[in-house]
Amino acid sequence: MANNSSKINHYAIILCGGTGPRLWPQSRASHPKQFLSIFSSDSLLQETIKRAQKVVPKNHVFIVTNQRYAAQIEEQTKKLIPSKNIISEPLKKNTALAILLAVAKIESIDPKPFILTSFPADHHVEKLPRFVTDIKKMAKVALDHGKIVTLGIKPSSPNPAYGYITTKKTQSNFLAVKSFVEKPSVPVTEKLIKNSAYWNSGIYTFSSETILSEFARYQKNYYALYQQLFDNINSESKIKKIYQLSESLPIDKAISEKSQLMALIPASFSWSDIGQWQSVHQKLPKDKDKNSQLGKDTTFIPVNSKNCLVSSTKNKIIGLVDVQNLAIIDTPDGLLICQNDADSAYKVRDLIAKMVSSKKTENYFLKTQSENEK
Repeated sequence: MANNSSKINHYAIILCGGTGPRLWPQSRASHPKQFLSIFSSDSLLQETIKRAQKVVPKNHVFIVTNQRYAAQIEEQTKKLIPSKNIISEPLKKNTALAILLAVAKIESIDPKPFILTSFPADHHVEKLPRFVTDIKKMAKVALDHGKIVTLGIKPSSPNPAYGYITTKKTQSNFLAVKSFVEKPSVPVTEKLIKNSAYWNSGIYTFSSETILSEFARYQKNYYALYQQLFDNINSESKIKKIYQLSESLPIDKAISEKSQLMALIPASFSWSDIGQWQSVHQKLPKDKDKNSQLGKDTTFIPVNSKNCLVSSTKNKIIGLVDVQNLAIIDTPDGLLICQNDADSAYKVRDLIAKMVSSKKTENYFLKTQSENEK
């Protein structure tokens, strides 16, 4: 594709459908982590929208979400994006179909080829000017070289919660992707890091032409569904029928792991996916013993206690005596106590799987406290 970056439109889509089980008890299926205000008065979703608006115009930011979250998103985004830019999915079918639905929607508005950057809704970014520069680099590589460009994060630890990307150098201003390794064991992550692998941020930039041609090449069924979505983009009932025909695949499995057009730009900014309590603790201010607190209502007193994350409800004090490396997250109807490390924090997902397997306890994740009290 020729370099014509001044004339091609750039859009952002924010994928907002996850339930955030590892941030229980604050994150619930009916009010997941992207709606939580963790580091500022803005929710993670609102922070993501504001970042995207530093790269593309306000009316070029779209959100793809499950219908169950549409009302919450509209409430949180009233002054940020047009309500018509909220795209509701009738069923949860993972990120490959969500991206195709967004491409179909935008192409129905802007039929010329365009550049698209896809963001998860629940990340935390520092050093925003560098973030903007990196996304613009991605767009240039996508445009000049016809690549699907992902943003790679230099690992700070052998964290098994992330996917990893191995690369090889090229003569251009990007790295060619060799392979994707999805959530490997700790011993494998250690080997990957020694070989200069990157964490997979889940942020992608590509042209509409490139992504559609790769779906046509590697996922013919999905490409056929895309054509149906485009033809019926204004019919909710027909979109639902199309969704019922689709399998559920993430974009990584559907395209990234197969395509020969994958490229990587190393991130120059500070990033966290805020996927678990340990990653929250890493980003919060800490006292001299590396204890951190979440939320202005939290009150705790530590005695000989180190490296703990504490969150409490209003009018409650938490005392810590002779403890280390704990995450203690207290809400009116739930209390989590776990080791404050990557392995234990990731296993909160296993806790939630047990919780929702029983009728007696499932609503402690499926619903918020206020919903349970109704």
